[in-house]
Amino acid sequence: MSAPPRSPSALRRAEHALEIPRARLLAAVLTACATLGSAFALAAVSAYLVTRAWTMPPVLDLTVAVVMVRALGVSRGVLRWLERMLTHDVALRGVVSLRTNLFTALAARTDDALTRLRRGDLLSRLGDDAQELGDHVIRAIVPSLVAIVMAVAVLATFLPLSLPAAGTMLAALLLAGGIAPLASHRAARLAQQAVVTTRSAVGAKSLEILDDATALQVEGRLGDALSELRARQAAHDAAIDRAALPTAVAAAAVPLTMVLAVTGSLLAAGALWAVGGASAGQIGILLLLPLSSFEAVTALPAAAAQHARSRAAAERLAELAGAEPEEPAPAPAPAPEQRGSAALRAVGLTAGWSADAPRVRGLDLDLPAGSRLAVLGPSGCGKSTLLSTLAGLLTPLAGRVELDGRDLAELGAAEIRAGATMFAEDAHVFATTVRENLRVVRGGLEDDTALAALAAVGLDDWLATLPAGLDTMLGPDGTTVSGGERRRLLLARAVVRRGPVLLLDEPTEHLDTEHGDALLRALLDPDDDSLVPRDSTVVVVTHRVEAIPAGTPTLRLEEHR
Repeated sequence: MSAPPRSPSALRRAEHALEIPRARLLAAVLTACATLGSAFALAAVSAYLVTRAWTMPPVLDLTVAVVMVRALGVSRGVLRWLERMLTHDVALRGVVSLRTNLFTALAARTDDALTRLRRGDLLSRLGDDAQELGDHVIRAIVPSLVAIVMAVAVLATFLPLSLPAAGTMLAALLLAGGIAPLASHRAARLAQQAVVTTRSAVGAKSLEILDDATALQVEGRLGDALSELRARQAAHDAAIDRAALPTAVAAAAVPLTMVLAVTGSLLAAGALWAVGGASAGQIGILLLLPLSSFEAVTALPAAAAQHARSRAAAERLAELAGAEPEEPAPAPAPAPEQRGSAALRAVGLTAGWSADAPRVRGLDLDLPAGSRLAVLGPSGCGKSTLLSTLAGLLTPLAGRVELDGRDLAELGAAEIRAGATMFAEDAHVFATTVRENLRVVRGGLEDDTALAALAAVGLDDWLATLPAGLDTMLGPDGTTVSGGERRRLLLARAVVRRGPVLLLDEPTEHLDTEHGDALLRALLDPDDDSLVPRDSTVVVVTHRVEAIPAGTPTLRLEEHR
């Protein structure tokens, strides 16, 4: 019975996702080899020229060598520039392809792994970790291939001159290009895993403080949060220091192997000179060329350390992208028709971002079609977590959520989205037109419907002031609109969506009290269909207790923590 095929490593998957054209990579490697080959030839010709001139030959005998020195000196700079351009072109193209494949994989994920990631951690993986794979091309793949080619070229140069010198050079190259990088990789692999982890922790905490600075200041917790950030930064700095040490030790090993090579060449040259077995030019090459023979292998310890960093980054990206499908994904099924109404039910629901710290415990809810519910509670008690779980974005830690009597765990993502829609407090406003910002929830939206939705949330006067109306471009993440306008625009999406189950997180925050309370009453009043249909099930998270219509069911979440 044959063994099952081994799944590719995370780094191999990442290299495949870079989609590097072999022709471009080959061009970069050959140009790098030409650059170092030019430097190596320049050292050889210079050594020959110096020692040959010592014998005072006719000047014409040195003309070719002089011209070669000049040509090689110029070509080295030109080739170095070309090599950098080609190598970075390959790397940057690869990072673009990698991020494209990552976003495609993220869009295809149907579990809640992405939802459970902190925003700073996600940003770190898509930014820093993807960049590490770009550096993998520049600092690991290309230097390693170049080192192999140059080692062969160096040995081919020394072998005709002296067999003992070639043997010594072979031993030195094996030590510099084998043992030192292996030791560097083994030590750096452990240290760099800590660097990647602590860097993510710093980024996540920084974004958390930036997002919640006002609330932290009001609650008197900003100082503690800043202290925690400083502690995470100190841990990150310490991890970087630990990661730098093995690289430095491995880099120091290369000069030591150069001493071995120079010593071997010196002894071989002395023996040849004593018996008259070589010319002055050849002796000069044997004595001076070893100093220029290690430029390629000098980069290998750093390449090994980069390989360790790339491997750690690739593992984190693989965790983000999810398991690689064994078979091609089937063609997507047609989107199910949106229901007119739906009932929502939670049975023994325990929800949270971590099993160690659940926010909601043992919650039972029964919301028939067309019902309204206001969720109340202090900040941090799990209101948004509850909505994410009811919307199917977060898998319950225990219990289940049912949509029209069917467990969400048994439904496909398209069926869940057709039935329940959550409008988050920090939903994104895209850098496109007002119209397209509404069409993200309803692709075939007509202008009349968009205008009606904007008027329903009180944005008709604002729209009238825009230079191009619905075609007006908005800045990235709504930077060109006020907080209240942004909130109303997000609420207009819910009006446009008109789904069977609508879950809204603080839809009237940042609005003035009068207009905010009016909108909240319209959402929670089952007889008011100005914003949402009467048969839609609506769950609203709010702090405005006084604006909740009389008789509206409420859930005080702290009772279920």
